[in-house]
Amino acid sequence: MKTRFVIIAIVILLALSGTGLAVSAWVMRPRLLEVFPLPGAENVSAASPIRLGFSRSMQTESVIQHLNIEPPMQGEFSWDKNVLTFLPSHSWPGGQEIRLSIEAGSRAASWLTFPMQAQSWSFSTSQSYLAYLWPADGPADMYILSPETGVVQQLTSGMGVLEYTVSKDGFTIYFSSSNSQGGSDLYIYDRIRAAVTQSYYKTEILLDCGQAQCRSPAVSLDGTSMAYEYLPFTKSGELNPASIWLLNLATLSTSQAGQIGHETVQPAWSSAGLLVYYDRTDSQYEVFNPQNQARLGWPNQTGQPGAWSPDGNFYLAPEIYYHPSGEQGETGTSHLLRYPAQQGASEDLSLEGDVEDVGGVYSPDGTTIAFARKFLDRDHWSLGRQIWVMNADGSVAHPITEADDYNHYDLAWSPDSLKIAYVRFNQAKLSTPPELWMTNADGSSPIDLVIGGYAPEWIP
Repeated sequence: MKTRFVIIAIVILLALSGTGLAVSAWVMRPRLLEVFPLPGAENVSAASPIRLGFSRSMQTESVIQHLNIEPPMQGEFSWDKNVLTFLPSHSWPGGQEIRLSIEAGSRAASWLTFPMQAQSWSFSTSQSYLAYLWPADGPADMYILSPETGVVQQLTSGMGVLEYTVSKDGFTIYFSSSNSQGGSDLYIYDRIRAAVTQSYYKTEILLDCGQAQCRSPAVSLDGTSMAYEYLPFTKSGELNPASIWLLNLATLSTSQAGQIGHETVQPAWSSAGLLVYYDRTDSQYEVFNPQNQARLGWPNQTGQPGAWSPDGNFYLAPEIYYHPSGEQGETGTSHLLRYPAQQGASEDLSLEGDVEDVGGVYSPDGTTIAFARKFLDRDHWSLGRQIWVMNADGSVAHPITEADDYNHYDLAWSPDSLKIAYVRFNQAKLSTPPELWMTNADGSSPIDLVIGGYAPEWIP
């Protein structure tokens, strides 16, 4: 009899223990505590990351395997304790619903938990806007327009904006503006603050340059540093050669990036945090790593502005070549070269010989290059450069415009890689102002946006 009671007691204890473990495992199951962007959020920046905060440490691969994103997007996952961040490789489609779900089965790092239950939610992205400067024949201000509605907003008033750049998330615009001392200062425009206060004129000075000119601002993708050209005046009132400087956006301290005594211009940041600029003293592009102060040079005689590939592995820029041309001596051509971010030889992507290729820019998804081409031979020569597109390796190059009298430049891809904004100028009628246009990436549905507008840049 005692044995029977002992067995019954053991069974009861095991049952209670199992029940306790089951209850504990249920209570300890991981839960999703934080979601960004919030479920149902609207007008989310097309450059926004996704953040998921969990109640417990998770099996990282388990979560990633059970996470679904529609439409599909490539990007990078990173963990900070219990928070998963997904950084998209390029912008989300503008004005669309982004749907997310976690399938049932994601597990915590601890073995004594049930897996997560299935969850789903969505948010909507804002339409991409096109920023530009206007007018081309006088002191300019910044504007943005919606390609979908045609609505135009003025961002500055009477500031004489010279150049500008947009942060990766599209919330902040940095620009150079003329001052009353003959120089130019660096400003910041906060789009979020402007929206909250219902004012278009929310500008704040970042750097008072006095009688010197601070030009061509370029902000790093992590938003911590700005590179710019610094041009002080001599005592006789002439501009000294430019040099590249860095502005720490947290402390507003400055330091010189270009080599002392060298004329350096045209700063541009890669997605990997490398700064490239052109060194006119050494006739080369110089790649500068602010973290370890390392420098790498790419010889180049042209010195025109170039463009980084989205992954930061290549820099695309034109180079001039001279060829014998009978009794006339030499003929110059311009080809697009692809320079590797690390050590290595440059590669000529202009497969045609007798051409003038300039202004190459990568699409945000990295698959396509848009550029301006003009043939130099007698049979194909035209007054202006046309827009061409080609694969990122230089193959399948073809034109998407056929306005021979117009020079096409300032090419700017939309964040979804579907449209190209550009400026064109009538070379046959030099008295007419430039025109800001937009077309689909295949050249279809071109539309004239702004007469006298220039320097387009997309805001996600």
